[in-house]
Amino acid sequence: MTERVAPLSLSILTVAAWALSLAIFAARPELFVVALPLLVTLAALGRRPSMPDYALTHTISADRVYEGDRVMVTVAVTARSPIPLMELVEPLSPVSSLVPARHRSVLGLRAGETAQWSHEVRCTARGRFDLGPCFVRTWDGLGLRAWEQSHNQSYPVRVYPRLLPLRTLPRPLRTQTSIGDHVSREFGEGIEPGDIREFAPGDRIKQVNWRASLRLGRLYVTQHHRERNADIVLMLDTLAEVGRAPATSLDLTVRAVASLAAAYLARKDRVGLINYGGLIHWVRPGSGRVQYERLADALLGAAVIFTYVAKDLALVPPRVLPPHALVIAVTSLLDRRFARAIIDLAGRGFDLVTLVVSPVDVTRAALPASPRTDLACRLWALERRGQIDDLRRRGLLVLEWHPSQPLELALAAAGRRRPRVVATG
Repeated sequence: MTERVAPLSLSILTVAAWALSLAIFAARPELFVVALPLLVTLAALGRRPSMPDYALTHTISADRVYEGDRVMVTVAVTARSPIPLMELVEPLSPVSSLVPARHRSVLGLRAGETAQWSHEVRCTARGRFDLGPCFVRTWDGLGLRAWEQSHNQSYPVRVYPRLLPLRTLPRPLRTQTSIGDHVSREFGEGIEPGDIREFAPGDRIKQVNWRASLRLGRLYVTQHHRERNADIVLMLDTLAEVGRAPATSLDLTVRAVASLAAAYLARKDRVGLINYGGLIHWVRPGSGRVQYERLADALLGAAVIFTYVAKDLALVPPRVLPPHALVIAVTSLLDRRFARAIIDLAGRGFDLVTLVVSPVDVTRAALPASPRTDLACRLWALERRGQIDDLRRRGLLVLEWHPSQPLELALAAAGRRRPRVVATG
């Protein structure tokens, strides 16, 4: 705890000095009477008061939230000695904003009294940040002496990308052997009806199709398609970005990847991640709630790292990129190295879907409105249209998402172009 003289003491000392000086030079004895109580007050600085004694606890309502969520911060102070005046200040993180309230509080406490101060912080952007420390300043009864202390205990908060609602997803061409929500061409236990055939020894009674059996005079059974899961690998482009945080082109691609991961995991699929940028990071395919936390933690650190070196996907282990996986590449097509990477994946026979997030609207919003800006964005949109058409001529399935539209609208085009009946893996 640091002790210092309060600004009020310096102000009193200045006034007393001027009063004494004027009393001497102007021969006005009444000015001595004015300076006397000020000098008596300053004499209180000569004695050594006891330092304030208190206990402070700092709690938060949640340590894992989504973009736009609020975190309640509560600071409780218990005074062990009388505290005439106390000021609490908690600085804000660059990726957070204050919900109509103040991150500063002033209070007074009697010995043994406890007071609480709460305020809400809105998490505006994805990432990791710390709530805290809390700075405390206390004064004595006259306000002449102050004590300052920093409570450096901080609480880490993880802000995950905001999830977009998705019901329509690209269907994989190949499935795996585990149970899931994708309809397989193989017959077995399932709920999706398939072919009808004659009853054979070993068939269950519940499989009998009574309507066909009564019409044909013999027993017939209904065969059902099995439900299987699939391997999904999400490939994120972190080679370049445009726009202004927290609405850059990279932020939009991260939200799209997080939403796709949550939707596929809800369908019991195994989902993996490849962060393709200046450095290549990956998360092995897995399923369940724990897998989503792994993917979300990996997305928190997604950032553009400048490099001239083109990374090779051959560096990715085969267990991260299974041969029968559906690869969904999410990109803004700002760097041609990523286009070459997805062309290489398609040439190696991977089931590939490319989701292109348009950066034109993001750039337009970050620039001042003018006819020149509008013309430049329109020319850029035409150039990007040519890039997308070139990928489609190469046989790639390319979906385009404009951030002003729902993501599900862009993904719905994949269902119209891909086969409705999937093949078994």
